[in-house]
Amino acid sequence: MKIAMVTMAVHGGRCEENFAYMMKQIERAREDHADMIVFPQDCISGAYVGDTLYNEDYCRYLDQFNERLIQESMDVAIVWGNLRYRSHQRFHCAFFAYQGETVMRVKQRSRSPFFHEEMYHELGINRSISFHDHALALNFGSDIQLADWNVNIDSRPYNIHEENKLRGNVIYVNAVGMQNEGKAVVMMEGGSALYREGKCLWQQPYGKAGYALVDTEADMETIKQPRQPAVLLAEAIRGFDQQILGGKCPWIVGLSGGLDSSVSAALLVYALGKERVIGYGMSSENNSAATKNNARQLAEALAIEYHEGSILPLVNATKDTLAAYGYDQVEGLTLENIQARLRGHLLSSFASLHGGVVVNNGNKVENALGYCTMYGDAIGALGILGDLTKVQLFDLARDLNQCFAKIVIPENLLPQCENGKIHFEVAPSAELRHDQVDPMKWFYHDYLVDHLGRDLTLHQLLQGYLDGSLLNGELREIMLFYGLDDPQCFLKDLNWFVMTLQRNCFKHTQVPAILTVSKNGYALRHEIQGFDERESLQELLRAIEVMKK
Repeated sequence: MKIAMVTMAVHGGRCEENFAYMMKQIERAREDHADMIVFPQDCISGAYVGDTLYNEDYCRYLDQFNERLIQESMDVAIVWGNLRYRSHQRFHCAFFAYQGETVMRVKQRSRSPFFHEEMYHELGINRSISFHDHALALNFGSDIQLADWNVNIDSRPYNIHEENKLRGNVIYVNAVGMQNEGKAVVMMEGGSALYREGKCLWQQPYGKAGYALVDTEADMETIKQPRQPAVLLAEAIRGFDQQILGGKCPWIVGLSGGLDSSVSAALLVYALGKERVIGYGMSSENNSAATKNNARQLAEALAIEYHEGSILPLVNATKDTLAAYGYDQVEGLTLENIQARLRGHLLSSFASLHGGVVVNNGNKVENALGYCTMYGDAIGALGILGDLTKVQLFDLARDLNQCFAKIVIPENLLPQCENGKIHFEVAPSAELRHDQVDPMKWFYHDYLVDHLGRDLTLHQLLQGYLDGSLLNGELREIMLFYGLDDPQCFLKDLNWFVMTLQRNCFKHTQVPAILTVSKNGYALRHEIQGFDERESLQELLRAIEVMKK
């Protein structure tokens, strides 16, 4: 069979535009004498349309596209995914249409960490398909049925932790493009592929839209495409920039000379080009020469417009104004937050002057722990690093340097790990006071933020500490480095971690939308809630107290 496989950039809610694109591809498939053309799941509406599915007029509107596609199937089989609306019931369907006849597969309810389609759709039954002497099965995602060929359509977001696994004879077509779920901005990863007997014979590069004519009987060389985080993140940024902002305005980056802002700037340039990115250095008396030099070198390496200055006059003016209100002593955390908010104020002003937007530089660990200042470094149109831990940013920085084929992100920001020890030439710091360093235990707290709520519970963490499996596992060296083999230190740190999460959870709802690349982008605080209510957890805490003695 000759199959036209369409890895389609689906624009959420822009149904006529998506349908017009599909019609062009169907005409192309006719010209190529394809037997079948396959589109992704939710190719008409997009994967996330939310409560609009409660609108019956909208459901009827979506459903009428199915009839229009069926009429196009007289000389070529068409497979697509869309809503079917009958008798006030919504069915999440995969359609196969040929010569005006239709077979549907109804998706079973499954709660996705990204979307919540089970709230809206009903269940149904499935039928097999006979086509060109082949028994075909319609599937969603990576499901497999007993058939000559499984035709699998998908709308799968990029998940940094999980690669899609297919087996048997599979014609797999996934969407690409940015989908906006409010606080979570996701990137459909694409990667459409043809598998025969479990071997990948052809694959579309991840994150890239495209049309391909593939012969299921041909002898083809195995081609397995790599999933490059930098490429997929850049595609998501491009999608957000085009669909939400119109694809023209500049992005303003506060360049501190630290890792997060350096990765943000490099990723934006990689996605949008150097002309669309403007950097601002806003130093104070607490910024080191090393970080200020880093910011300059980064801007020069990226060839972006860069401006630098000092926020000290604004800080002093703010202190003078507060003194006029009777607050003569401004110090400590208050003074630190003043600096962060003044930077946020300046960045917002620069963005307004340029007609642009500010990028949020916060990483996942900072977001989880609330290690940011509201209306300061917590501002921005999009948090492009907000679902990546610091450790993942170390790897992304190295990948970006390879993408640019030169050192763009300064190597002094990357840790040296040797003999169970971690050394930073320039340690991560907010630089809001003299010789400040971030309070996080890097690598260890990254692990907790990355795994809690995804494949680890607090109960399992404490149980692992008690039975020794935690200290003898992959975290052994890093826990020894931080002295967490001492139960008292371990418990003190865990208490700080949990209490910080709980105390700052109000910030989670106020930070910008985050480019989400994992299942637990927002699950962590739900996992921590109820910490004091679990009797079994309390027993473990008491057991550790006994261990200390």
